[in-house]
Amino acid sequence: MSDDIFREVDDAMRMERLRKSARRFAGLGLAGLILIGAGIGGWEYYLSSLHKDALAKSTTYLGALRDLGSDSSVAGTSLPLTPAQQKALTALTEVGQASPSGLATLAQLREASSYATHGKTQEALRIWDTIQQDTKLDATLRHVATLLWCQWQVDSGDIATIRSRLSLLSNESKPFAALANEQLAVLDLRAGDTKSARDRLTRLQQDFNAPNGVRMRAGGLLQTLDQQG
Repeated sequence: MSDDIFREVDDAMRMERLRKSARRFAGLGLAGLILIGAGIGGWEYYLSSLHKDALAKSTTYLGALRDLGSDSSVAGTSLPLTPAQQKALTALTEVGQASPSGLATLAQLREASSYATHGKTQEALRIWDTIQQDTKLDATLRHVATLLWCQWQVDSGDIATIRSRLSLLSNESKPFAALANEQLAVLDLRAGDTKSARDRLTRLQQDFNAPNGVRMRAGGLLQTLDQQG
């Protein structure tokens, strides 16, 4: 689901940036539109600074993403990192420690996701928690960290704490509202509040502004609930 969330986050961020840029540059075209995503984040930083050091860090970041790939698993068990993936993860760690905040945060988000998938959940949670509490960082990146922090605790973490954090992102005016409400529906099911879960899932399934993955999962959960009576 981590790969899904990054893809859906990327889609949501693209739409949110498009809306903001359309307002700011109305009549001037959309050249220069900033898009944050798996590989685009490094390119964004390169465009903002043409120094050799910036180019080197962006190149390292993009190369690390390519070599790390997706965090594969078999029957729910993560496959061991290959030597190339381990090297890529080390490179991401270095970018996350030595780069300006935007690129460093992108590297830290991907690094933490890999940690979580390969069993180092507490380390991943610590990274995501640090990002989401740093008010100096871009709000979008902080929201991504919040979503990932909650995703990895939705099955066993403190329900009240998770719900509190997700509620800040669940308003329909927020770019990641669909993802936040999907996790809130899972929390409702965990808490035994089937009615609230059904209501959320129904709204998500009917929300054509929500990512396709979210709508499909909402529909699948509703079918499961119907089968269970």
